[in-house]
Amino acid sequence: MNRTLHKTFNREVSQYKNSLLFYAKLCDWETFKLKAGHLFDYLESVEIREIERKFFKIFKVILSFLFIAVFFIILLNTEANPEMSNIKQNLIIAALAGCCYDLYLFITFRYYMKHKETFYRKRRERFIVNIKGDFRDIIVPSVIEEVSTAPQTKTEPERVLQNAY
Repeated sequence: MNRTLHKTFNREVSQYKNSLLFYAKLCDWETFKLKAGHLFDYLESVEIREIERKFFKIFKVILSFLFIAVFFIILLNTEANPEMSNIKQNLIIAALAGCCYDLYLFITFRYYMKHKETFYRKRRERFIVNIKGDFRDIIVPSVIEEVSTAPQTKTEPERVLQNAY
């Protein structure tokens, strides 16, 4: 990820964090869940883009080396030197091994992405529950502190704590 994308990503995640903090302080947990879901969707899209970018960057390098090897094999004249036929066979085997490795990388990557997509909803719900719990742990103690320090009537602390949950 280049520097400008990195700064944009950090800025947008900060905006999501501030939004989540605002709704947690208001104890509006339904809107909080909605915003947390949007944050998860954003993080997933950025993560998938970066994973694909890195994968295809490596994939292109390996593929270019294989094309160079195939081109070299085609240009190799085995009739000029009998030792060249042995080298040609070794290059063919190396190129085949590289193709198999590249194919293995591609298939593994596709399975990984399919697995991520299959369990997307479950991971999203778990993310929302976990982040809601984290923000509750931050917000509720501060609400309890406000309740204990402010002068109130007898029923007011229960109302404030009930709103926190």
